[in-house]
Amino acid sequence: MVKKASIILLPILALLLAQCDAPTRGCLDIEATNFEFTADKPCEDECCKYPNLIVVINQEYVDSVFKENKAYKNDLNQWFRIKSAAFYLSDFKLQQQGKLYQISDSLRTSVFGAAVTDTLAKVFLDDIVLARRIPLEYTVGTFKKSGFFDQIDFKVGLDAPQNGIIPRKTPSGHPLNKQTDSLWLSRSEGFVWMQIVVAKDSASATIADTLRFTSTDFGAAPLLFQKTGNFEHQTGFDFKVGLKIDFAELVKGIDFANTGKDKWKIKMVSNLNSTFDVQ
Repeated sequence: MVKKASIILLPILALLLAQCDAPTRGCLDIEATNFEFTADKPCEDECCKYPNLIVVINQEYVDSVFKENKAYKNDLNQWFRIKSAAFYLSDFKLQQQGKLYQISDSLRTSVFGAAVTDTLAKVFLDDIVLARRIPLEYTVGTFKKSGFFDQIDFKVGLDAPQNGIIPRKTPSGHPLNKQTDSLWLSRSEGFVWMQIVVAKDSASATIADTLRFTSTDFGAAPLLFQKTGNFEHQTGFDFKVGLKIDFAELVKGIDFANTGKDKWKIKMVSNLNSTFDVQ
């Protein structure tokens, strides 16, 4: 009876031992967010998932949270309301010991050709963000490099190639796809780089003016920001960087009562350097 039981158990024991020795597969790249230190062999289906550069945008009015359509007083003691705001941010770079690093994602889309009916296929670096009041976090793209960085660069606006992208040719949900508030104007003007919908007093019935800023308002080139700091990206984790937009700085010095929206626009563009900061 004992002998018969041993004969039955031996194959089962052999099977269990074989399973213990079977190698497990997983992501073995330490830079990946799903790095599996217990795996014996790399996965065969490119299962590794890598960190993203994520911009966390905090919108403020002086030291309080900015609220759309709330009545505020500017530095000239004039009431105004910003009903909505939108900014195209692009060309994100992080500096580490004098070397610049970018995301690795690309966008395959089309631009207009020379003739009216021509379109040309192009590949762009896909690091464009359309910042609004909500959401607070925006994924810029895949960013593997870890360590400490001492500077972040980004632009308000779009470089010339990206400004010529055809919205309907971009993927659904992409920042350069068609927006409900029509941030694309025409093949010659391209996109609205910044849009501020503002009413010049505190009365809720006052009709707001929609200020649309294009490449012409920016002097043909997007505004470059280079902000120094101490930014740490831990290996295998998303890299979050905080940006602050202070609307008190954006409207500083604007005489809403006695000047027109053309002068408001000029002043807002000149105020952008103090409007954006890093946190």
